[in-house]
Amino acid sequence: MDLISILRVAEVIFGIGLVIFVHEAGHFIAARMCGVRVEVFSLGFGPAILARRRGNTIYQLALIPFGGYVRMAGEGGAAGGTPRPDELGSKTVGQRFFVYSGGVLMNVIFALVAFPIAYRAGVPVTPAIISAPTPGGAAWQVGLPAGAELLKINDHHLRDFEDLIGEVALGGSDPARVTYRDPRDGLLHEKTITPIMDPDVGFYRLGLGVGVDPAHTLRVEPEGPADRAGLQEGSVLLEVEGQPAEQPLAVQIAWAIDSGKPMVLTVDQGQGPEKITIPTIFEDLPKRLLFGLGPPRRLISQVRPGGPGESMGLRDGDLLQRIGEDNLVAGHDLLNALMTAPASSELIVERSGEALSLELPDSHTQRSFLFRDLYFEAETGSGQVWVDPEGAAGLGGMPSGSEIVSIAGAPISDWESIQLACERASERNLKATIQFRSPSSAADAELASITIAPLAARMRVLGFDMARPTAIFQTSSLWTSVREGARSSWRFLFQTFKTLQRMVSQDVSPKNLGGIITISRVSFHVSTMGWAKLLTFLCILSVNLAFLNVLPIPVLDGGHLFFLLIEKLKGSPVSARTLGYSQVVGLVLIVTLMVYVTYNDLLRLIGN
Repeated sequence: MDLISILRVAEVIFGIGLVIFVHEAGHFIAARMCGVRVEVFSLGFGPAILARRRGNTIYQLALIPFGGYVRMAGEGGAAGGTPRPDELGSKTVGQRFFVYSGGVLMNVIFALVAFPIAYRAGVPVTPAIISAPTPGGAAWQVGLPAGAELLKINDHHLRDFEDLIGEVALGGSDPARVTYRDPRDGLLHEKTITPIMDPDVGFYRLGLGVGVDPAHTLRVEPEGPADRAGLQEGSVLLEVEGQPAEQPLAVQIAWAIDSGKPMVLTVDQGQGPEKITIPTIFEDLPKRLLFGLGPPRRLISQVRPGGPGESMGLRDGDLLQRIGEDNLVAGHDLLNALMTAPASSELIVERSGEALSLELPDSHTQRSFLFRDLYFEAETGSGQVWVDPEGAAGLGGMPSGSEIVSIAGAPISDWESIQLACERASERNLKATIQFRSPSSAADAELASITIAPLAARMRVLGFDMARPTAIFQTSSLWTSVREGARSSWRFLFQTFKTLQRMVSQDVSPKNLGGIITISRVSFHVSTMGWAKLLTFLCILSVNLAFLNVLPIPVLDGGHLFFLLIEKLKGSPVSARTLGYSQVVGLVLIVTLMVYVTYNDLLRLIGN
């Protein structure tokens, strides 16, 4: 770990500690204002690492940094007799209410003060400029264009791409009204999009990712293939040779990568357009051994309405077969065939068990949009496979579209059984004999057989990528800063409430909950964007802490406030027995929640 990383870790520890300190300081200040003696002010739980007594109070830093506490005299209730004047039990219900709500109030005050400071200084944001929508996703279905800048969703102005994710997720399945600027004409448009639940992340999404810098600037890795080819940091990409010019440049790059050929870029490096060729260089990933197999993707799950696919007669459920002599086994087989097929070519599909011939559009522009108008579904119910020509099976002589019958003697019935057999062989780095029936052989023909060892996965190394959109949100005056800070504080309080509500309604999965590990990792990432960005994250954390602490759960501040309300209504405190049992229940709930969120944290850590 270098010095900069060490300083960032220290910055994160200080920031999270500051939020905890602010909360506990709220209780401390409220207690002192009400004349309650504070015995311990602790950051963290468990044994003290550092401790100092000042007056009647011990100030300490404890071993377990998962929070903090303020222990007040008489907080557990008097052992017998009348509480002393400086003990909590001697105070009125209103005073005790103020003491227990002090932490929450201080967290909100922190956000109201710190948000304006960050906004006045300027906070880095990622504008909601989108990449090509995910095929099959909600935005793809309505034809939202790549490069569009989303300005509002349900009349809420989008300052950052994260705002878009949050607004959609917390809106659940409700249709979202999106206002955007179309990059093709520069005009504002509006579409209503119904989000789709993504089971992998556990909330509703539009199927959008962060796009690229509208200026199409490039980031270049030092000493990488692009750098050695002469590409300079900050170059402006103009064209990708051999790719349809009507497609977004990011899509052109992705298609050029799939082709496996050297990539010829036209760029402007300050002296007018020039061509630079990025060679085809692959890097082996020795820890990932593969046989180079995949499930076929020829089954059309969805045809986007209003596009060339619908115009030429394609329907949901069609199974692609071939274009001319080119058999189609996966989606990119279709792309290659579309771009190379002569005019007046036909696409053969299977529909309801019958072969149909559909005429392709002659225009390459229409053909490129045809490919993006189709969403393919993996066919996992048989032993038929797509074969990577550069993978172990392809180099061993297995043609794409073959049907595997057995691997290392294990019978094959579907894609899952293929995965299991390949994983067993890959884990031991063993050769495996694969019996298969090639796509051109008759059903009763003798099976073909190859014996191959898995090869290291390969990743194409370019040494450049397209820069993401960036901007600075900065308020113009102190009053504007205060106003925006108050709006943000309220918005994040409301979003925390909506998150809890959506979890109850199962529109947001509890697996999105995170604990100290996730908070630390996010804080570290945010700290790389500057102190103002980290401060805004700490404000959000502080607001979340305020809301969660006010929930009526015994042990938390909200539990104490709830019992004080009951005491005020009934005229006497809750019985010691009821209070004791509720504290045990609350403690069990909190410990269970901590274990659960830590489990989520570890799953994310392992997954990353």
